[in-house]
Amino acid sequence: MTATMTGKKPDAEAREAFLKEVFPSLSLEGIEELARISLAVSYDEGELVAQEGSYASGIYIVQSGLVSIGKYASHGRDKRVLRFLAAGEMFGLEAVLLERELVNVQFAKTIVESSLVFFERSNILAFTKDYPRLYADLCKWLAREVIMLEFKLAREAVESIDRNLALLLIALANKYGEKQKAGTEIDLPVSRQTLAEMLGVSVESVMRGLKRFRELKLIATEAGRILVKDFENLARRARVSEFYLSIIEETL
Repeated sequence: MTATMTGKKPDAEAREAFLKEVFPSLSLEGIEELARISLAVSYDEGELVAQEGSYASGIYIVQSGLVSIGKYASHGRDKRVLRFLAAGEMFGLEAVLLERELVNVQFAKTIVESSLVFFERSNILAFTKDYPRLYADLCKWLAREVIMLEFKLAREAVESIDRNLALLLIALANKYGEKQKAGTEIDLPVSRQTLAEMLGVSVESVMRGLKRFRELKLIATEAGRILVKDFENLARRARVSEFYLSIIEETL
């Protein structure tokens, strides 16, 4: 991992433009100050950004790349991927917004080479005193995460693997998909193991579910990529409202 602080050079200007997209409610002065207290951090593919149970030092925002967020099982090293973070998405809010022990409640690991913007906890808290709107924006993001996790827990307790897999594929396609003539290709380097960890099932269950969807001509798979061919019928299997789908896509 490499971490660098930059002055107001082209990189700093690009970071200011990025932060303006993430926090459009902030004034230009606020964006400049926010960029000033930030730290640009880069990680290689498959590198651990934060370990579950380690000291939580602040908030990370993904500027480029892709990061997986998850938890380890209470026994052994089995892990569960809860969501992905793409550009503009963040983690580490619990340590900043909650009065609790400063410990990471989840792990964060890069899927591909990624660049992130980091804000140390005391710096971001001091900033929100002058710019309370940012505090409100961070609370909204945390609320979306809570809604998403509650929804996932409820579905996984009562729904079949087919319905949950259909929902996951729709959300991934809507958020990360690229339109093709034959459908929407999920342009995301996600292994079958990662899909299984996100659904809380075995890899074999995911493989059987994908096979059923192929046989129904809902999807096609090739070289590890997934092409969603029939959104309408896949959505019928997912049986999800637009509200929950939007929440899942925002926090997936």
